[in-house]
Amino acid sequence: MKRKFQREGGDGTPTISTAALPDIVFMLLFFFLIASAIKPSEYDKYVKLEPAKASELTDIVKKDMIAYLYIGIPRDKNKYPQDYMLLLNDKPAQVSDIRGWIGDEAGKKSGQDLMEYGLTTQMTIDKTAKVGFVQAIKEQLSYAQQFNVSYAGIEGDPTVE
Repeated sequence: MKRKFQREGGDGTPTISTAALPDIVFMLLFFFLIASAIKPSEYDKYVKLEPAKASELTDIVKKDMIAYLYIGIPRDKNKYPQDYMLLLNDKPAQVSDIRGWIGDEAGKKSGQDLMEYGLTTQMTIDKTAKVGFVQAIKEQLSYAQQFNVSYAGIEGDPTVE
């Protein structure tokens, strides 16, 4: 007994199945999420830095209005013999460079955003850094009229090692 298989709808083209569509959308979303990941900071090639622990951490709302300042122990003691090294946006600098750097950073930002949010200096400081060095940097920020300062840390109890 021979049977022919026929469709009952006529000669129209078959419809495309949308059963796999959510999987495809998820894969595309995941691909673009990975492909457009933010480049990690390059401070690691210059300094060893272990941020201090903090119990109360908050996120900064406008991340594109941040100027990054790092204080850590130099990795290359031959090239950088000082005890602690200052990095301004991942580039080695001196404390005296801070005032000009703040002006340059403010000049790079959008005028409207600068008026609305202001420039924030995020300081990531090694937990063993000397208070005097940090104070000298804070004084330079004050001279540059940069009073919006954020301190980066890792979540944890600061009283426990």
